[in-house]
Amino acid sequence: MKSLFLAAALALAAVSCKEDPNPVAPAVNRPATLSATEEALATPKEIIICDQKNARIIMVDVANGNAITWEWKANASYAMIHTTAQAWFSNLSEAKLVYNGNYILATASGGGVALINVSSKKAIWFDYAGGNTHSAELLPNGNIVTASSTGGYLKIFVTDSYINDASDQTGPIAFPDVHNVVWDHARQQLYAAGKNILRVYSYNNSCRSPALTLKKTWTMPQGNAHDLFPVHGSTTDLWLTNSSYIYKFNVVTGAFTLQKTLSAVKSVTSGPSGYATILARATGAGGETWRTDQIIDINNALVYKNTALGLYKARWRLVNLFSYPSGDSFHECTH
Repeated sequence: MKSLFLAAALALAAVSCKEDPNPVAPAVNRPATLSATEEALATPKEIIICDQKNARIIMVDVANGNAITWEWKANASYAMIHTTAQAWFSNLSEAKLVYNGNYILATASGGGVALINVSSKKAIWFDYAGGNTHSAELLPNGNIVTASSTGGYLKIFVTDSYINDASDQTGPIAFPDVHNVVWDHARQQLYAAGKNILRVYSYNNSCRSPALTLKKTWTMPQGNAHDLFPVHGSTTDLWLTNSSYIYKFNVVTGAFTLQKTLSAVKSVTSGPSGYATILARATGAGGETWRTDQIIDINNALVYKNTALGLYKARWRLVNLFSYPSGDSFHECTH
């Protein structure tokens, strides 16, 4: 009987010494549920940044160690922008999240405008607006309108991803020193501001013959308008900055409500509960007077700093339901 037990023990030992072709990792003692703090740390909270110094757009996750989670450069092979056009994307000036968060609409002071697929990083459409392009906006039929401060004009492009910079475009729509442009989905109208004027336009929604019609003009309390962007969660208010102040502009009443006295704010963006209202404010860091290497909140607290950057604008990676319908997806009227 003893020999039988010995044989069985040896057989068992032999089996246990064989390598498991699919080893299972040793169990780790983990709590069944994460604490609120752990969940908050695990949830990305990303800022989209125009890093002019390094000729790129990046996303930084400020909830997880300030990791750079995404990068785009116009001269990278994935962008598929031809060599001549790459120079248009010097000094990136805008990066808006569009089409339900799946694309970025970007502009640059070099005159370029591009619609970038976030996943592939391909610029599925790009063209040249010129005139120190400061911003752009999607129109309901997929066409794109740009704002150029030098020369002072808006311009509408008949977006055609098959031919990119051979796409049709309107002539300049004069607007002195215009720096921004925002679509209002609920009211089907466009806002833009330059100097001390904020204008409201209607859009004819024509694919091949697009046009804007001036509806109303508001006079700002001060001049030198710069950023214009929806207040997150609001159906009526836009952030508006100029040389020395930050306002909320009510698109229904036309009221400009002072929020902060602060100079050189290039962009302002807010979010839901738990998100600070963040500012990109020029400090001269990053190689040019209009750049900075940090993002602050509206109370001047530091949100993010990286001395290797020379950034211009920063926006939370959040879907914008003021400008676009829920679940919006890429479309162009040309195809």
